[in-house]
Formats: sequence, structure tokens, C-alpha cells
Amino acid sequence: MACAHTLPLRALLRGVRLRACRRLLSSTSGAASAARSIVPEAPWYLRRPVRVFRVAVLGFTLYQTGKAAGHTEALQDPDGMVKTLVKAILESQHVSSRGAKPEAHGADSPLQVHVKAVGERVLAATRAWVAHETARLEAELEAAKARGEYLGDLRDHLRDLRAGAERIAGEWTWLVTNSEGINAFVSPYCPRHVFVHEGLLHALTPTEDELAFLIAHELSHVVFAHGERQLEHATLRCGRDTPQPAPREETRRATPLHPHTAIAATAQLVVLSLIDPTGVLEFVLTATFGQWLEAAYGQGAAYVKEYSRVSEAQADDCGIGILHAGCFDIRAASSMMAKVGEASGHTRASWTDTHPPPLERVEHLQRRAVALAEEGTHQDCRSVVQLLKRLYRASTRSKREFA
Repeated sequence: MACAHTLPLRALLRGVRLRACRRLLSSTSGAASAARSIVPEAPWYLRRPVRVFRVAVLGFTLYQTGKAAGHTEALQDPDGMVKTLVKAILESQHVSSRGAKPEAHGADSPLQVHVKAVGERVLAATRAWVAHETARLEAELEAAKARGEYLGDLRDHLRDLRAGAERIAGEWTWLVTNSEGINAFVSPYCPRHVFVHEGLLHALTPTEDELAFLIAHELSHVVFAHGERQLEHATLRCGRDTPQPAPREETRRATPLHPHTAIAATAQLVVLSLIDPTGVLEFVLTATFGQWLEAAYGQGAAYVKEYSRVSEAQADDCGIGILHAGCFDIRAASSMMAKVGEASGHTRASWTDTHPPPLERVEHLQRRAVALAEEGTHQDCRSVVQLLKRLYRASTRSKREFA
């Protein structure tokens, strides 16, 4: 009986001594091999799962910490997070021969005031165009149902337009940057922001209608989620009159990012990159943002360029339609494109890097302008023209009476 009780006690004491010896030896430099020779380790088939589990737990903890911190940061200081994203975009797209730091014009800048005024008009016209197209497609869908026709494409197009109406809702920000590049763009990472380079306004000197087409073109990208789709390597079947590359089966179900999702995801990456001491996540953030820049501005793969050409053609069609809905001069679309094409060979950062050839676009926009002119002037535009004529006649009459 005494032997039965002393054996477990001896084994316990021996285990304590062995663990103490292992800790002591492992804490000194070069003693790991000696510790392994004295105290046998667990088999490899147990050590590897434990190591993998520890790495997984560490990664999951870091991810959840960054996720919570990112959402908290975005909720506590949404303006600060947006400023961080805007700053990153300005730095990535900055072109300056004078070495000027990237920045945006102030609210009182004449260029900023002009772009904002035109942009607000174009935004209202875009919303009106989307509403009109949605109503037209709803009527077509009901008629197709009555005829028993295939409804898949119509439903997809209608769903995309309804989603586009949500993406262009809310308050928008118009930013004129001090970059010398000839460019204007929207970013899926920074929703409801339109960026216009100062270099474009100085080099091309667009008229109000030409600037309106440029902004309408960029808002068309937002309506049809072209930037988000490029990020997801998907294609969008929304221009029935425009040839679309056949999407792969795994990309057919892709859906564009919601603006809040894009901000939250980017905020999460930003916070993770700040708390990660290794710098790996900072590299991930840079690479992810660079992927969008590649897809958007001509350094991507062949399929991205193919999709870019299709999306640009569709944005041209939608842009001139928005001009028509907003009572702008639809001839300004082709004249603006001619200016862009002429200047594209004289700048490093051109708006036409991944776009179809400018001459083709000019000819296509001219044909679209003729077709829209044959459809007639929008009723609201006729009312505006009649009002302006009455005001002009009244002012002329008052001048004669005063004379």
C-alpha cells in the first residue's frame, strides 16, 4: 500500500523537476537542443497542429481587433476616415512638375465653385435619367410578361438601375485637386466623391456643357457600379445596345459593393495596418488599393482592359443621355471627347489610358446626339427655353422703355 501511494508522488515530483529544468534550459541561449535531449518533446503530429492552431488564433484575434477598431473608428470619426481615404487617393493620382504636395482646392476657389455648381446640376439630371429609365424598363417588363417572353435580361437591367439609384442618392462631394494630370474620376473606395484634376480644367478649358458631360460620364460609372465590378473581376450586363464580354459562371452572381461596405472594409484595413507591427497588412492595404488603380487606369490584365472598354462605351451612352435629360447641349459630348483625345498624347496621366480610341468615341457620340435630337427636346427643357425667351423679351422691352 505504501508503495502504491509513493509511486504517483514520485512521478509528480519528477514531472515538476523536468518542467522546471526545461524552462531553465530553454530560457538560456543555445540550450534548446540540450533541453530536447533531456526532456523528450511531443510527437511531430501533435506539435504541428498546435502551431497551426496558435497561428490561426493569433490571426483571427488580430483580424477581429482590426475589424472592431475599424468600425469603431468609422463610427466615432466618419469624417476623419473619409479624409484619410481622400488623402490616399489624392496622393496616388497626383502629378506635379513643380513638386507641389497633393491637395484639394478650398471651398472658395473659383474652380471648386464652378465644378460644384455644374456637378449638382448633373447629379440632379442623373437621378432624373435613372428614374425615367427605371419606369421605362418596368413598362417593358410588364409588356414582356404579357407576351410570355424571356425576362432575365430585363430583370437584371432593372435590378442594376434600382441599385444605381441607391448609389447616387445622398449628398455628394466635388473635389478639384491641384494635380497637373488630365483626369476626372470616381473611386469605389470613397463613395459619393467626384475628383477633377486642375490640369484638365486648365489644359482643356471645357465649357459648362463639356464639363457636364465629363461629370455625367463619371456618374454613369457609379450608376452601373463599374469600379466595384472591376474590383470583383465581373462584368455587368446592362447595355443591351453595347456589346458585352461573356462573363464567367463564377462571376455571374457577383454583386457590387455597397458604399458603406467599401468604407468599412477600407477602414478595417487602415486600422489593421496601423496596429500590425510587421508591416504585412500595410502592404496588403497598398496592394489592394493599387489593384483598383491598376484596373481603373490601364495597368491591369487584358480582361480588365476589355471590360474597361465596354464600360466606357456604356458610360458614354449614359452620359449623353444624362445631358439630354438635364437640358445641356448634347453636342458638347463629342466636342469634349475630341479635346480629351487631342490632349491624351501630351500627358503622363491621361483619361484615355484604358478607354476606347477617342476618334471612335467622338463618332459614336455624334451619332448618339443625332438620334437624341430626332427624339426631340425634353418637355422640361422646352419649358426652360420658353421661360428664358420670355425673360429675354421682358428685359429687352424694359431696356427700350428705359431708353
